[in-house]
Amino acid sequence: MPSSDTLRRLRSSHGFRIGVASVAAALVVTALCAVTGAINISVTLQTALIHAASMTVLVTLTMGRLRRRLQDCGNPRRWSLVISTLVALSGAGTLLACGIVTVLGLRPDEPYWTCFRHDIAVNALITLTLGISMTLYETQRRRLDALTLALRERELEHERARKMALEARLAALEARLQPHFMFNTLNAISALIEEDPAQAERTVERLAALLRFSLDATERGLVPLAHELKIVTDYLEIERTRFGERLTYAVDVSLDAAACEVPPLAVQTLVENSVKHAIAPRPEGGRLRVEAGVDGGRLAVRVWDDGPGFAGDALRAGHGLDNLQGRLAARFGADASLAVGRRDGGTLVTLTLPAAR
Repeated sequence: MPSSDTLRRLRSSHGFRIGVASVAAALVVTALCAVTGAINISVTLQTALIHAASMTVLVTLTMGRLRRRLQDCGNPRRWSLVISTLVALSGAGTLLACGIVTVLGLRPDEPYWTCFRHDIAVNALITLTLGISMTLYETQRRRLDALTLALRERELEHERARKMALEARLAALEARLQPHFMFNTLNAISALIEEDPAQAERTVERLAALLRFSLDATERGLVPLAHELKIVTDYLEIERTRFGERLTYAVDVSLDAAACEVPPLAVQTLVENSVKHAIAPRPEGGRLRVEAGVDGGRLAVRVWDDGPGFAGDALRAGHGLDNLQGRLAARFGADASLAVGRRDGGTLVTLTLPAAR
């Protein structure tokens, strides 16, 4: 029987995460077909699992070795090779899976090349999304490991603050890679491909921008609020593909506030918290508003929602707002604060920090 350490190493391995993500994607595709009544659910599930297994084996065997070889390459070359490899793997995986499906006779009325043309677009989309997301996560994790080693060697306060910020941003990125967000987004994209291809393309672009900003944030101490709000808008538009009219939002930020700098993903964390706890649980959805202004050399960013609210002292360790408080304390000390209150029958979270440009 495997030891607990062996099981922990297996669960933390890149191949295990890809396998879990691929099986989850297969279940999502099966659920979509079951809802629409496209074909028999058992055949759909078997076909989806065959595709998932084929993609998992090829990506696991290839991408780990490829990333090790590309560690010293520049970003443009590395990403061009990663993306081109993922595209090639999606084609090879589709060829393999369709061959298995044809041999097993799961689609007796569908010739091999018809099966290939039918499945290649969805396989390419899922392989690229998951492959790029996992590559982003692995890159973040390697940077965190390297920074932890530097902290142990030098034990400098500045490095300790950077480590805390990096851990918080890694946690934020990992949260975005959790199945509840990634597969809900993929589900929405899949539904849009036939009915609104342009909207599906925009949603993929927004997802890529959100993940790219999360990765680039590890190199930045502060970013202009205007850049942060662009990512916030991308995130909200992605969520609107799921919630539709259940989610309404507004952004009201003065020009001098937009030029001020904030920790990357700080405002996005506040907005994500509102969507998760105030919008998603309610069948009727809800409203959300982002405001920012400068007064007396202080920048105040306010995120309001019409949800039931919570007490500021109720934040548990590891909560998104708790992580944000740790980042603020590490960078600004007592000069920054995060307050939770009520306004207009809803919840108001206010982030206050020095108005640096």
